[in-house]
Amino acid sequence: MVNAFDLLTLDFPAFVFGIGIHEFAHAFTADCLGDPTPRKNGRVTLNLFKHLEPIGVILPLFLSYIGSPLNFGWGKPVRFDPENFQHPFRDYGLTALAGPLSNLIVCVILGLFLRSFFGSPFLLKLATSFSGNYLFRLIFRVFVFNLGLFIFNILPIPPLDGSKILIWIGGQRVKIIFEKIQGFSLLFLLGFLIFKLDVKLLLPIFLKLTELLTGPMARYIFDPAQFIADNL
Repeated sequence: MVNAFDLLTLDFPAFVFGIGIHEFAHAFTADCLGDPTPRKNGRVTLNLFKHLEPIGVILPLFLSYIGSPLNFGWGKPVRFDPENFQHPFRDYGLTALAGPLSNLIVCVILGLFLRSFFGSPFLLKLATSFSGNYLFRLIFRVFVFNLGLFIFNILPIPPLDGSKILIWIGGQRVKIIFEKIQGFSLLFLLGFLIFKLDVKLLLPIFLKLTELLTGPMARYIFDPAQFIADNL
C-alpha cells in the first residue's frame, strides 16, 4: 500500500504525465493527418491537465494506494472525425496507435536512462542523495504508469485503442463486429478485472517488458528503497 504523501508527490504527477502524453499523441496525430477537430477542441496542447478526466485519474491512484500490481486509467477522450482523413481506416488506426505508442516511447527513453545508472558512479551517488532519491523514485513511477497505460490500452476491447487498431487492420468487417459489442464494453472490462485477468495475462507481459527495457534495474522497479540500500 502506498502512503498518501507518495501518492500525491509521485503517483499523481506520474499519471498526469502519462495520460497527458497519451491523449496529446492522439490529438497531434489526428491533426497531422488532416482532422481539425482536436485542434478546434483545444486538445493539441502539451498542457497535460487539459487531457484529464476525474474518474480516470482517481482510479489508478486508488489502485496504487491499495497496492495493485498494475495501474491504469484514462483521460478525456480526444474527439476526431475519420471522415476528415484522406485514408479513413488507416488514419483512424494510426491515431489510435499514437496514444499507447507514446507511452511505450517514454518507457524506452527512461529504460535507457535507468540502464545508465549501473555504468555511472555519479548517477549512483546522485540516486542516494535526498533530492536524487526523489527524482529516482519519480522516474520509476513514470515508467510504471506509462508501461501500464501502454499494455492496458492495446487490449482489443472497445473503446480501448487496441480495438481501433484492429479495425484498421481488419477493415469494415471488424468494424461491424466491434459496433455490435460496443454496448457490452463495460461488462467485458469488469469481467477482465473480476477474473483477475490483468494479473494473469498483463502482469507477466509487464514484467518481461520491464526486464527488457531497464535491464539490471528491473528488480528495483517495485522496490526502489532496495536500490538505495544496495548502493549506499
